[in-house]
Amino acid sequence: MIVLQDVSKLYHDNMHALRNVTFHIEKGECCFILGPSGAGKTTLLKILYAMERPTSGQLSLFERNTEKLGFHDIQALRRHMGFIFQDYRLIDDWSVYDNAAVILQILGKSSGYIHSRVWQMLKWVGLQHKVYDRAGDLSGGEKQRLAIVRAIIHDPDILLADEPVGSLDDATARYVMNMFHRLHRKGTTLVIASHREDPFIDFARVIALDRGRLVGG
Repeated sequence: MIVLQDVSKLYHDNMHALRNVTFHIEKGECCFILGPSGAGKTTLLKILYAMERPTSGQLSLFERNTEKLGFHDIQALRRHMGFIFQDYRLIDDWSVYDNAAVILQILGKSSGYIHSRVWQMLKWVGLQHKVYDRAGDLSGGEKQRLAIVRAIIHDPDILLADEPVGSLDDATARYVMNMFHRLHRKGTTLVIASHREDPFIDFARVIALDRGRLVGG
C-alpha cells in the first residue's frame, strides 16, 4: 500500500531531512514512526501524503508511483487518505460542525448524508454537545478530537497522524490512542509519528528515525 525506496529529502540550505529511507507498509498495518525532535518524522509524513516530493528516491501509494502523477491524480489519491496535523489546522472561526463537514462538502456528498455523518462522528468522539461552538474556543484535547474527526470522516484507507498526543495530558492521550486502536481494528492503515512511546506500540510495528536515517523497523 505504501512503498518508499531510497527516499531522501534535501532542503535549500543543504540540510538532509531524510537520507535513503526504504520501507514498505502493507494494507491494515499500524506503524509508529518514532524519533526525537528533528529526526525527520514530519517531513516523512508530508512525503507520504504527497505534500512534498522527495529530492531522490521513489514513493508509491496504492501501487502508483507518485512521481508520475499530476496534481489531479494526487488529489484523487488523497480521497483515500487522512492527515492529522500536529497543529490541528482547524479553521478557528468556523463551528465544530463546519470544520467536521468541510471534507464531505468538498467530496460532493449530499447535505443529508453530511448531517448524519457529522453527528455520528462527533458523538463517537464525545463532541456532540460542542457542535455549534467556535472551533477556536475548544480545549487542546477537544481540538485534537475534532482534527481526528475531520481526518477520518470520509473513511480513508490510510490515516497519517503527526504527534497526535504530543501536547495532551495523559488521560486525553490515552483516550485519543484508544480511538486509533479502534480505527485499526476496523482495518484502517495507520502511520503515527511520535516522539514518545505508548502501550499501543505493543500491537504495532515500529519504524525508528534518527537525524533523517532509518535506524530500526
